[in-house]
Amino acid sequence: MSTGVETLSQAIDALSAVAVQELTDSELHELVIGLQQQHNRLAAASAAAVSAWDQRMIWADDGSRSAAARLANETPSSVGTARTSVRRARRLQAMPATAAALTAGHLSVDHVDLLAKANTAWRSEIFAEHEETLVRQCTSLRFHDARKLLDYWCQRVDADGCDELGERQRQSAHLNVSTTLDGTVVVNGTLDPIGGSIVDNELRRLERKLYLADQRGDVVRTASQRRAAALIEMATRSATAPAGGRRPRPLFTTLVGDETLSHLCELANGTVITTGQLAQWMDTADLETVLFDGPSTVVSVSHRRTFTGALRRAVEVRDRRCQHPSGCDEAADRCDVDHVIPHVDHGETSQFNGRLECPPHNRNKDRHDHGATPRPSRPIDRLDELRCKIRWRVMRDQSDEPDDSDACAGAGAGRPNTQSGRTAGPA
Repeated sequence: MSTGVETLSQAIDALSAVAVQELTDSELHELVIGLQQQHNRLAAASAAAVSAWDQRMIWADDGSRSAAARLANETPSSVGTARTSVRRARRLQAMPATAAALTAGHLSVDHVDLLAKANTAWRSEIFAEHEETLVRQCTSLRFHDARKLLDYWCQRVDADGCDELGERQRQSAHLNVSTTLDGTVVVNGTLDPIGGSIVDNELRRLERKLYLADQRGDVVRTASQRRAAALIEMATRSATAPAGGRRPRPLFTTLVGDETLSHLCELANGTVITTGQLAQWMDTADLETVLFDGPSTVVSVSHRRTFTGALRRAVEVRDRRCQHPSGCDEAADRCDVDHVIPHVDHGETSQFNGRLECPPHNRNKDRHDHGATPRPSRPIDRLDELRCKIRWRVMRDQSDEPDDSDACAGAGAGRPNTQSGRTAGPA
């Protein structure tokens, strides 16, 4: 009986014979997307076969030490790649809804690995109950959003485990600086999500300043070279800072007023964190409140900044990432606030005519989205703000489920003015 491999081989031969350079743009796009979808389906078929091969220990016939070693030896591939394939095959046996979605081409192997990561031994029972719902939601989400969905799910069903993970990340943070024989200094280490975000954002900020300076001075350096220079600049500024100087404070943003914003607790770059991870920063942070009316209209931003800053914050906390229709996932703190209708064409400077776009999509006219339409505009006054506050308080008073995490409003960290949030009381 044919195993189907011969048919697959013939199909690949036929695809290899396609003159891709002679295809139209639409035909080539259709081919590329179709091949990736079929690649995912093939991964499902391969996983089923690998699982049976593994369970029957056929791999041990020649004395191999493991299934991954035999697979790597005869494929040939790296042991790491083979180990990933075997691990995925084993996990899919306990994830029938996930396997079915992969077979149908509705999920990618990356989505499968995310789901498998969430399906730990201590969460397996509740994962089995929720698997169909999680898979259904993941099929309609881009990878970035699916990862956040599963991070939040893990927090909901295993809060203690996520807090323990956060503490392990904090405890395992380390940095090594060593000098080689020729005097070169090697820097490497690992930071927890919040501390790492602080360092990353400051490096990016200084690297951007160095980039602009290089442009003015016709200096040619790679981005990694500028980051190295930025790290030196950070150390230099620290060494020369005046004694008793004001230490930059992270900004915690509380989002109030719409149920769709409930239970958010993430950094401005989209990394989901636990309330326990952010608790250590509460005494050294600033707090601002953003009041929503519905999921997309900001009524007020607490008066911590100038009007321009507050308006930018309104757009940042609403959009949260680049809004280009291509599906760009660049985080809010690395985006520009762009006029949907350009200012030169009498577009108003308001949250309704504003959106986030990353620098490449905003500043490159060939990539810029010129066909977007602004959100419906509406006047907002102090009465709107009062109504929203009252509605939110009534909604909270009528809630039947007390939320133990209300003690921690939500946070962003990483730079002195970084955003994130979850619902909480007005500041």
